[in-house]
Amino acid sequence: MMNSDIRKQAEQKVKAITTELDQSLIKSRFDEPIDKVVRQFTHTLGCPVSHEEFHRVIAEFAVHIYDKGLNACWMASGEPLGQVIELLEKHYNGAYGQGYIAAALNANDTHEGGIDTVLKQLAEIIKDVERSKHVNAVFAVNINPADWHLKCEIVSILLADYRQFLPQHLLEYKPWQLANQIPSIMYKYICSDSALWELLCCQEIS
Repeated sequence: MMNSDIRKQAEQKVKAITTELDQSLIKSRFDEPIDKVVRQFTHTLGCPVSHEEFHRVIAEFAVHIYDKGLNACWMASGEPLGQVIELLEKHYNGAYGQGYIAAALNANDTHEGGIDTVLKQLAEIIKDVERSKHVNAVFAVNINPADWHLKCEIVSILLADYRQFLPQHLLEYKPWQLANQIPSIMYKYICSDSALWELLCCQEIS
């Protein structure tokens, strides 16, 4: 393939990825529907919360989010409790530390918000996990990990066209040194920057 062909293909890939990772699109797909169903969820737990009640509510809450907010009924048809415990163990961070046990302790401390604080953070954890799955899928579909020349060309475009939005230490690298860092560069420094998105939209309109 000629260099001009690789360049054109790389430009198309960058455009496709930035379109699919538009923050407004991600918010409408994950954040907004999850926020909506979280407000609809109710429980009657007081304090103290028993071990069994804690398990029941966090499982029902996760099923509610996936079923009503994300239309992912597979969650309801499987065994949600184990998956929720795993999410808390990997991602929960509260007044009592990190992990599932910290969440269970937090649920019984009304001074720290009790069960509602745990559910609020669980909703944010699910958002982060589902957004991450989406981001990974976008890159997996658009970039062949074995196409080294294309990846280097994509990095070359990012370093040239978006240099004002990138940290100085990245600009000191050669494209081939960052070829395997495309997802983190695009999402962390480019696609998640609302100011940049406004600029890109204005450029496209003009």
